[in-house]
Amino acid sequence: MTGGAWGGGVRAVLEDAVARGVTPGAQVAVWDGGALRSLAVGRVGYSPEDPPVTEATVFDLASVTKPFTALGWVLSGRDLGVTAAALVPAFRGEPAATATLEALLTHRAGLAAWAPLYALTTPEGAGSGAAREAMLAALLASPREAPEGERYSDLGYLLAGEVLARVEGAPLQEVVTARVLAPFGCEGPLGYRGVGAPWRGGVACAPTERCAWRGRVVRGEVHDENAFAYGGVAGHAGLFGTAEGLCRAGVALLEAYAGGGKALSREALLGMLAPRPGGTHRVGFDTRSDEGSSTGRWLGPRTFGHLGFTGTSLWCDPDAGVAIALTTNRVHPSRDNLGIRALRPAVHDAVCEALGRRD
Repeated sequence: MTGGAWGGGVRAVLEDAVARGVTPGAQVAVWDGGALRSLAVGRVGYSPEDPPVTEATVFDLASVTKPFTALGWVLSGRDLGVTAAALVPAFRGEPAATATLEALLTHRAGLAAWAPLYALTTPEGAGSGAAREAMLAALLASPREAPEGERYSDLGYLLAGEVLARVEGAPLQEVVTARVLAPFGCEGPLGYRGVGAPWRGGVACAPTERCAWRGRVVRGEVHDENAFAYGGVAGHAGLFGTAEGLCRAGVALLEAYAGGGKALSREALLGMLAPRPGGTHRVGFDTRSDEGSSTGRWLGPRTFGHLGFTGTSLWCDPDAGVAIALTTNRVHPSRDNLGIRALRPAVHDAVCEALGRRD
């Protein structure tokens, strides 16, 4: 179901953001327990010649990939209390591999937030065995500072994704597609794209940043340099999709929370969302912060979801039965554009107001 009259207030917020250069274009999709509504505004770029964003335009979801990596682990049925080294003997003796999967997936392993691992290869060498081997060696050698609560880390998720692929004996994208995307009913609208993989015929993909390392505007390949150098798919980035596809995943999560999940049990999801000390992140998901949350004013205290650096997000409010997916390419042509910080809560407030939910 498209936006229509329902989306008037939401559309106005997004069109104003486009006019002010917050993002070239955007999609929003909403589930409120009875219908999935969506709308699209703007163009994929700032040139009048750029095609308009439609509800079928594909966006780089960036760190919204992380919940799907975590769900791949949970749906594997494996114990998250074991270390990476215990699961992959080849990693024994490496500092980063002494972290448990629980610590990696909740950002409590003490690993650095980020490191330029991509600099160990060239854009032309991205995805090669040599590039992956060099990056993995540097990652495994990363020191673990004494964990004192949450420390948001792409490196932890890159390692968690690599370990999942090794224990399952298949590429990460195949594991997550089979265990999560297909059972959730969002395979197709959501999917991974490795380096050099062709897009489905006719699919339009919104560009992201002008990347100095690659020497081009990134379009149709993952924005994150480390994920690109690793082959295009990693535990922390590499998933692409539409707001509608992302919202379908939100519906599956709400169903699981209510006890009617087809793939994920309520018990398993509540275990992922159980509070951990030192921050708002849980296994795979972030939760609503007390002040300044991107969820806005009206989504409830048990809201969970995740943000993506490229300008994407998914938030699910189990008390209201509402899921909201927002996709933008606010990093085009530069990540220095920070207007998304105000846009996210404004969109969520507008959605809740359109739904009549202000308590």
